[in-house]
Amino acid sequence: MKFIVFLLLIACHFSAVAASDSPALHVQDFGAMPNDSLCDMGAIDAAIHAAIEQGASQLIFDAGVYNLRETVSVPGFGHDNYMVIDGAKALELVGAVDSEGLPATRLERNIMLSNEAKPAIQLRVRNCQGLALKNFILCNDPPMGSTARVISVDKEKDQIVVEVLPSLPAYDGMRAASAHAWDQDTGKLKRFGATPAEATLTIGLNVKAFWAVVPESNGRQLEMSGAGFAEHLELGDLVSWHHKSTDAFNQIEVLYSEDILFENINLPNVSNAGMLAGYNRNMTLRKMRFEPENGNLAVGGRDGIHLSNTMGELLVEDCYFKGLRMDPLVIRKSFGFIEKVRPGGVIVVKTNLKTAGNIPPGDSLRFWTGDEPQDRVIFKVESLSDKLFLYSIEGELPQGVQVGGVISFQSYSLTKGVVRDCVFEGNFGSAIVNFEENIVIEDCVFRDNAYQIKFGANFVSGAFARNVIFRNNRCEDVSWVDIARRGQPSILMIHSLNRFFENPMYNQSIEIYGNVFCNPDGLSDAVAIDVRNAADVYIHGNVYEGFGRSVNVDEGSTRNIRVEGATSSPM
Repeated sequence: MKFIVFLLLIACHFSAVAASDSPALHVQDFGAMPNDSLCDMGAIDAAIHAAIEQGASQLIFDAGVYNLRETVSVPGFGHDNYMVIDGAKALELVGAVDSEGLPATRLERNIMLSNEAKPAIQLRVRNCQGLALKNFILCNDPPMGSTARVISVDKEKDQIVVEVLPSLPAYDGMRAASAHAWDQDTGKLKRFGATPAEATLTIGLNVKAFWAVVPESNGRQLEMSGAGFAEHLELGDLVSWHHKSTDAFNQIEVLYSEDILFENINLPNVSNAGMLAGYNRNMTLRKMRFEPENGNLAVGGRDGIHLSNTMGELLVEDCYFKGLRMDPLVIRKSFGFIEKVRPGGVIVVKTNLKTAGNIPPGDSLRFWTGDEPQDRVIFKVESLSDKLFLYSIEGELPQGVQVGGVISFQSYSLTKGVVRDCVFEGNFGSAIVNFEENIVIEDCVFRDNAYQIKFGANFVSGAFARNVIFRNNRCEDVSWVDIARRGQPSILMIHSLNRFFENPMYNQSIEIYGNVFCNPDGLSDAVAIDVRNAADVYIHGNVYEGFGRSVNVDEGSTRNIRVEGATSSPM
């Protein structure tokens, strides 16, 4: 009898362990029901908190539309929130898929659309480890942008009338931010102008172009006067715009997290950037799709995925980017600006890097000075303010370090990054902007994107592209906007626009091979590849079609550039 009781106790113990060991939860159990038109935000928030507190392995969503209509209060995040996942460990949020494997769970942020609308971030991820999101559509209803067909053009009066496509939003006074035109016959972005401001209808902050509803049109026809639109449009052209761009919140934010997976995620319309991710270690983005729906031509008014100060490994695989009004994929890191240089290897640095005071002793700073950047090990860090930090360096500072120079933080660097099997098309921006090291871009397709693919520092951000491979990609058009304002249109540009350097050669160890560069309708003086501010670049085994010159090398800011199988001409 005692033996039987003992066995029962053992069985109960293991049952309890199994029951508490990574259970799966369902949002339905918390009251979230798809397709009932009721707000599911409170129930989803409760389910997320329960999953984190209980250490659940999965949080499951059924197929259908979940309405995120009302915001919720979240400890540490205030009272205006949608989905917040903070501190989760080894948790998967899993939606349903349809018969073709596409996401069938739609998380719809329901908003009141106006020029003043600024809805909170739809999904915030912070301080998580091993978090995965699979099989979701994240979107807005109504979308924060619209598309219309031109039905009247008066070039003398600079006046156009458009008819908004069915199911897309329109209202009197709607701002036309990030506005551009698509050719009615080819469906491509219309090409006009060679600089960002000249090559689009509206761009940047404080856009003053507003639509007026045409009387007796049931609100479906809009008129624009005096904004310069008529010069670039013809009857039948399509115009797409965003009611808000840079002053809106991003759709997704991922911060201070590790081992993060986004898989089979669709974003058909976004506010500002689709995803801003910073200070994370090890990220995988697989089968993410930025693709407009319901006849819309633009997904959003800004970047697609903006990765800042990512550590460890990065994989961007089998993703699709279409209709972004800025750069689909940005991989960047922050510079620190040297404010003071003190004896004994001490510098005071100003930076927006939010964790610059937490860099552990033993990590390195990279000093961008001289012919080659030099790394130095930190042995002490002091926070002087939220943007000012004191670093004590082992040994002597590199020669040439001075006030006004810049450093980068090697703590926030990739050991390996891969962008593979992705498609970038119909974006008014640079398909890829890369400031990072140890990157491979392979087996991707680039077509009908307005700006160059860019490797290297921009005006204030860094750092430089080093140990980068660009291989087996297909580039089916030439960028017609000279974003670098160098007077040399190209598909791929290696450069530095940073104001802290004069002709540096810090982009280094770059290999470009096995690619096809096609230029059937590009500018006559375009090249496939433009190389500046670089050393040790090897370009070989590529196919070039339709170029007068294939590769342009700026001899004044480069060294050891090898080009095989192409027409190369120095400036």
